[in-house]
Amino acid sequence: MIGSGGLASGDVAFGRGSVQGQRRRNSRYVTQARWGVAIAILLCTAIQLAISLELANMFGAVSAGLTGILVFSYCTKPSRIERHTISTLVVLGFQIHSSLAALMVQTFAWKPITFNLEAPVATFSVLALLQIWAVALHWFYAQSRLMQAATGTIRQRIFAPLGLYRSPTNRQLWWMGLLGSFASWYVHADRWGEDNFGDIAFKLLAGLSQFSVAPFLIPIAGYLIDPPGGKRSVNWLALSAYCALTLYIALARNSRGVFAVNVLTVLICLALAVVIGRFILTRRRGIWLAVTVVISPIPAGILSDLATAMVIARDDRSDLSSQDLVLSTIDTYFDREALQSRQEMDRILAEGSYNEIYIDNPLLARFVATKYIDHNIALGLSLSQTGEGLARENAVNQLLLLLPTPVLNFFAPELEKSGNAFSSGDYYNFLVTGDELGGYRTGSSIADGFVVLGSFYLVVFAIFALATFIVGDALAIRMRDGHVLLSALACICIVRFFMNGLMDESVAVQVGNLVRALPQTVLLYVLMFWLTRGVKLR
Repeated sequence: MIGSGGLASGDVAFGRGSVQGQRRRNSRYVTQARWGVAIAILLCTAIQLAISLELANMFGAVSAGLTGILVFSYCTKPSRIERHTISTLVVLGFQIHSSLAALMVQTFAWKPITFNLEAPVATFSVLALLQIWAVALHWFYAQSRLMQAATGTIRQRIFAPLGLYRSPTNRQLWWMGLLGSFASWYVHADRWGEDNFGDIAFKLLAGLSQFSVAPFLIPIAGYLIDPPGGKRSVNWLALSAYCALTLYIALARNSRGVFAVNVLTVLICLALAVVIGRFILTRRRGIWLAVTVVISPIPAGILSDLATAMVIARDDRSDLSSQDLVLSTIDTYFDREALQSRQEMDRILAEGSYNEIYIDNPLLARFVATKYIDHNIALGLSLSQTGEGLARENAVNQLLLLLPTPVLNFFAPELEKSGNAFSSGDYYNFLVTGDELGGYRTGSSIADGFVVLGSFYLVVFAIFALATFIVGDALAIRMRDGHVLLSALACICIVRFFMNGLMDESVAVQVGNLVRALPQTVLLYVLMFWLTRGVKLR
């Protein structure tokens, strides 16, 4: 990599022998942490058996616990993360996002893991199968010379000539973040329910919104993006102001994920830096981390209440301007009775008809997919043969709708993107209950895959997984001295790989991510990187 950065703060002061000693200490900390998490998973599994002795809950807890230990142990081996950084993170994220997070969060909430699930045995059986399959596929990928050659070819023939491994300066990261934040606000705020199919400028702005996280990479760039030896300054006051800006945009969009994704990006990148030995856990840093963990419930509680206020304000978002929506959310946040009333209503709804209630904390709920997978599997199991046929027909249509509008109009003029603006979760719910389309219920590519493809979905899952492994690992590079460096784009997209690397809203969306969304993201990043070189903010 060529660029501006280096280690951010103080590591250069150590001699080589001292640094090696610190890294060995880091390795011991990582080993202890791995054992600690494995024991915590076992304890959560055992506690779940005490919470509920129902067979479904026992099966779900044991299944999630055993596969959780297997996948976590496999994916957190430092040498494996160093060698195959993004692909290993993809497998780990799939396990955590689909079942392990549910096991741990529900245990701490003293709720059975099967709480409010409709088909828990089928759900955890399918997830265990796919998680073990994902580990097997990753092992094959890591051992295959052909796969490694494909990754190397993409690095050398495509990404390197584009300049993807050059370290962006702080100024460039600020430009990317500001452009991304503007795009995030312009595209999503005050535009509830608007159709923008075929609007190229609008789609360009929509693609830029994912870069709003870029400035938050500045403090950790020296540990993952920059080669060792330099120093990158951090303007904490400016970052604090930008953090407030992203929170305002999240409120204006009424989106819990906008702000939470930024936090998760920093946490994942920091964890990677610790595991691979780039972020040295000195005594001082250890104290700061311990203090952060101790006081974390305070900001977590604040953000949880704020997320609840956003859910309450969501009912009126189509009738309010973005500014009024922000003010309404803040007013609701300070209305303790409204927050408690919403929580009580959720408890009542959980005992009645369909709802998406599973995790009590509305912020954490954004990162636990178990309920959505379960509901869509339950819908899939309820389909008749006619329903399955309609689901396959819809899947083909959704694949065709990935084509650019002019191309789609030529090959399939009868299909209109505006007339198919619904999710797979919407469509399966429509097939079973007859409810109207357009509600954008969360779907599941796992349920969609097995309904549309049957057991052949395992083959399709393998194709998606291997392709994601190859492209993901190509976003990182190993230097001659052995250091692993991630491209800035890898860090920007790290939550996408972690949460949606192996599953998404539908099979068609997975195809779209690989053949359209990811190439577009690479192109947008390259354009912004080269266009912002030498451009000053003042």
